[in-house]
Amino acid sequence: LIIFLIIMALKVNSQHILSTNLVPNPSFEEYKYCPFSCSQIDFAVPWNSTRIVTGSSDYLNNCTTFYWLLAFLQKISPRTGDGCAGIIVMNNPFNMTGVYREYIATKLTKQLINKKKYCVNFFVIPFTSVYVIEDIGMFFSINQINSENPFFFALTLIDSVPQIKNNNGLINDTLNWTKISGVYEAKGAEEYITIGNFNNDINTNYWISPNSNPLTAYYMIDDVSVCECSFDINLGADTMLCEGETIILNPNLPNATYTWQDSSHAATYEVKQPGTYWVRAYVAEYDVYSSDTIVITQGDDSFCNPPLTIPNVIT
Repeated sequence: LIIFLIIMALKVNSQHILSTNLVPNPSFEEYKYCPFSCSQIDFAVPWNSTRIVTGSSDYLNNCTTFYWLLAFLQKISPRTGDGCAGIIVMNNPFNMTGVYREYIATKLTKQLINKKKYCVNFFVIPFTSVYVIEDIGMFFSINQINSENPFFFALTLIDSVPQIKNNNGLINDTLNWTKISGVYEAKGAEEYITIGNFNNDINTNYWISPNSNPLTAYYMIDDVSVCECSFDINLGADTMLCEGETIILNPNLPNATYTWQDSSHAATYEVKQPGTYWVRAYVAEYDVYSSDTIVITQGDDSFCNPPLTIPNVIT
């Protein structure tokens, strides 16, 4: 029973980094209608395209019979399940068609809390490697963003700075989905997320094959998550060490690498003598550091050899 409880406690502790995903329909599996044409991301409720009239993002699902969507799905399958989204992140700047962007957006299941940290993940893949970009990100906002401009069709850029940005360089892998991740500390009351390219053409890092003339850079998106997370580690309260005993320090932060005060990097540290001990943990996936310190002193006689108290009443 004791071993079972220890195992369960370790499992619970190792999973505390993430809570419930706040993104509804994160893998685009649920839909009110099977897509039968382009520009139908709103079929994957409650996702939308941030525009009403001048074009919208695509909903791709294996249930479709529309030839254009089938052509995409026959080349690239959704990362999980049957559904995913597709957006034009940038037009070919040499075609002089103006700035054009597509986005996908949705309302989170609850508002974000001030000062809370949220771990963000989503996956993207380019439909073709002849026109790829780097600048795909996620923007958190209190209200729904509308990128529609009824007077100028080309001006569909959302001029905002995304809090989560791609740090993988040019996203040019057409065989494997690229993970974009980061940590966002909420200002409070944010309730919407928007995904796409928020840079204008001049500030977008892109690459076009010199032997081709593609019209657009098109990316598919899948498995979006926003979860409250914690990177706090705790070596425990300051304590005493008795002669002949050892104490095992365990920061227990999932997927972290550690650096202890003596430059060692083990997941745990065995303390055999009094001193000040500290550890710095690094989670590469989210580029986050966390640290903690504990002071261990030599135990005195009252701590190491407490007097034996025998009750004078036995029931």
